[in-house]
Amino acid sequence: MKYMVGYEKLQKNFKKLADVDKLSHAYLFFGEAGEEKFIFSLSLANYLENKEFKPLEKNILEECFIILPDEKGIIGIDEAKKIGNFLYQKPVLSPKRTVIIKNADSLTPEAQNAVLKIVEDSPEGSLIIFIAKDENSLLTPLASRLQKIYFSETTVMEKADASILKMGLEEIIEKDKIDEYLKNLIIELRKDSVKNVGQLKETLKRLTFIKRFNTNKKLQLKCLSRF
Repeated sequence: MKYMVGYEKLQKNFKKLADVDKLSHAYLFFGEAGEEKFIFSLSLANYLENKEFKPLEKNILEECFIILPDEKGIIGIDEAKKIGNFLYQKPVLSPKRTVIIKNADSLTPEAQNAVLKIVEDSPEGSLIIFIAKDENSLLTPLASRLQKIYFSETTVMEKADASILKMGLEEIIEKDKIDEYLKNLIIELRKDSVKNVGQLKETLKRLTFIKRFNTNKKLQLKCLSRF
């Protein structure tokens, strides 16, 4: 499937976690990727219910509930309450009942607080997937309780430039290769974004600081080297 190209490693990891019942109860799928995050979420829900890692084209999953923004572009408290009502029913056809919140950054603060209570006391056999572009788009109390998985904007896995990754810190700074180094590091880390989630998150944060705030590149790179 074209939407899954470049995510084979991630798919393999999630299938393995599902098979041994080691999935986290709540995830945040974030990153520049568009529909890929949503397609991956649907595929995971289908794998749990039907053992096929692909989204269903026609049939509706019995154990999956999708939350979308309303016509005003928000997800309010009423939708948040539906999440609890759905998850507190025991799964029958799947080991888990899955809630997928598309455009989770549309959740109002009130709705986020309501969902936070569900995440903190998740019913057995429940899985909530939040989908957003920016990992900082959710309130900190909620975001801190989610396992974060980064999705790149490109569906085809790029190949990192090994020569740049082998450079020492001083050489990178001297040759003004900081931006290039960080981008190649992200490419390398996302080959296994589950295992490397911590370092990937820190690298993305440093690259964001450089792009958004025009901060000292050398300082950001040195901070990253200590991670």
